[in-house]
Amino acid sequence: MKKLFSLLMAALLMGAMISCNSNGASNKASKTEDSIATELGKLIGNSLKGQLSQNPNFAEEIDQAELMRGIEAVLKCDTTKKSKSYLNGLAIALQMIYPGIAQAEAQGITVDRRAFLNEFKKAFKSKDSVDMDKLQGMQANLMGLMQRVAKVKGAENDKKGHKYIEEKMKKDKGFKKTASGIAYKILKQGTGENFNDSATVDVIYVGRHIDGKEFDSSKGKPTPFNLKQVVPGFTEVLTMMNPGSKIIAIIPGRLAYGEQGNPQGGILPNETLEFEITAEGLHKEEPVKAPAMPGKMPGRPAPAPKAAK
Repeated sequence: MKKLFSLLMAALLMGAMISCNSNGASNKASKTEDSIATELGKLIGNSLKGQLSQNPNFAEEIDQAELMRGIEAVLKCDTTKKSKSYLNGLAIALQMIYPGIAQAEAQGITVDRRAFLNEFKKAFKSKDSVDMDKLQGMQANLMGLMQRVAKVKGAENDKKGHKYIEEKMKKDKGFKKTASGIAYKILKQGTGENFNDSATVDVIYVGRHIDGKEFDSSKGKPTPFNLKQVVPGFTEVLTMMNPGSKIIAIIPGRLAYGEQGNPQGGILPNETLEFEITAEGLHKEEPVKAPAMPGKMPGRPAPAPKAAK
């Protein structure tokens, strides 16, 4: 997601620097410059497609027609707003403003856009000087406020999750509860020994909020999870399973993402999560034919995939 956002920002900022006229170009382009334009378009178009393919959940939320209209508005300098300042405003809003608001809202915090805009204008137009100490003080105050709200929201979510588990177990007697508070139901019993907490297991899973909305899945394909690199509840559930087993597990927030939640994954503070998990078996490492390159550790359910870290 960060790479995708950076790519979009780079493209937007590049567009904001274009000298605007009726056709979006400063001077008549040479054949070589035309080639640069086509190759640049090809490169960025394919890069964006590649980034979206790596973020399927984000890609599914995008209205491609609207996305193209936004991109065209920048490239054409917007037929109704032709100034560089306007385009720079778009870039600043997406780069500096939207991420902060989106992060707060992803944690369940309601942000009054009008109140934000009013204070933003006052601060921006003020003649008061701004120094680093002042900015750091503002940031500390903001973080303190957000932590206070997150704590309240976390307590509410914990209560909702506890109620959900109780009601689930009353309606379906097939559910049992572990000493830690995880509710689970065995759908299929596998064979062999249970996995230990240091294993890497190939798992097919679907993760849902307690309202039933899916937030992540392995798309029906086995994904390797190292049990030392996932959230505690996910580790506990998989150590209850053996190859071929299938289970539904409801994991309380304190055993999932805790009070911090996972804003990037759309997980609220102390949110209880429900998973349908099939354990295929121990992950078999492919023979190494060349020196391993540094990169992501395999099988980390969060922050990517978002389901469980």
